Amino acid sequence: MTTIVLPGDRPAGRRGFEIVLSSAVTGGAAALVEAHVNAAMAGPPLHTHSASEETYFVIDGTLIMHIDGEVTELGAGGLAHITRGTEHTWATPPGSGAHFLTLHLPGGYEEYHPTALRAEEERGGPLTQDDLFELASRFDWKLAGTAPMRLTPTGVLVEAARADEEAAKAALQPTS
Repeated sequence: MTTIVLPGDRPAGRRGFEIVLSSAVTGGAAALVEAHVNAAMAGPPLHTHSASEETYFVIDGTLIMHIDGEVTELGAGGLAHITRGTEHTWATPPGSGAHFLTLHLPGGYEEYHPTALRAEEERGGPLTQDDLFELASRFDWKLAGTAPMRLTPTGVLVEAARADEEAAKAALQPTS
């Protein structure tokens, strides 16, 4: 199936994530998501995808990746391919946001973003962490471990409840 997607054809995004290519138009084979994330941001909790693989490609800026216990920085042109069942998360360092793409094979996970957006609109505000975990679990997303851990902008994995505070501190630090 051949598909052309123009910028105006994309569904509404959520928190800097926009679906470029939906699994609905690829017969479920793949999905592509574009992200624009600010500097000094702690990413999602450490998680896995049991039924899909995810590839990150950095277009601009820097993405700090925690993959299977190792931390690495990906600059523009850097790529990380995450196989099924691999624990991973990301953050952006102080002083550098990131513009990146994620390719999901097969597709399906990308539908988490518009589903969460609709749920937030229905509620009239942000969802709780537990609500987001339950919602994400419907889209091949599973929390790694028993307690949520997030990557800070300095590349350290911390309890999820502390991650935003650590990100705010990192944002105030001078960058080189």
